[in-house]
Amino acid sequence: MVTATAPGRDEIVVTTPDGATLCHSLGCRRAGRAAQVIATFGTLNDPGAGYHDRGALWREQWGRGYPLCGTCWEQTRQVAATYRPRLVVIDASQVAAPPVAGGPA
Repeated sequence: MVTATAPGRDEIVVTTPDGATLCHSLGCRRAGRAAQVIATFGTLNDPGAGYHDRGALWREQWGRGYPLCGTCWEQTRQVAATYRPRLVVIDASQVAAPPVAGGPA
């Protein structure tokens, strides 16, 4: 998996899973559906609001990454965008790897 900085408020960082990772959804996992992204959730809540504020979205996922198939990722993204209108999705899947020591510059 490509690593990126931790997501901030109203951010989701998307990276590429390593190898054959199954989707986090139970139904997809049982069907053997491969994950296409790892979605790591930032704090999806208003500044100054408490942890249990009604506007908070998916508190248990804050700071955690979840492997998702394309369908589950799209549904997740749509729900998050509906309830968090300032949502920013950071695509870190295209982050270049650092050069290998002794390799071409």
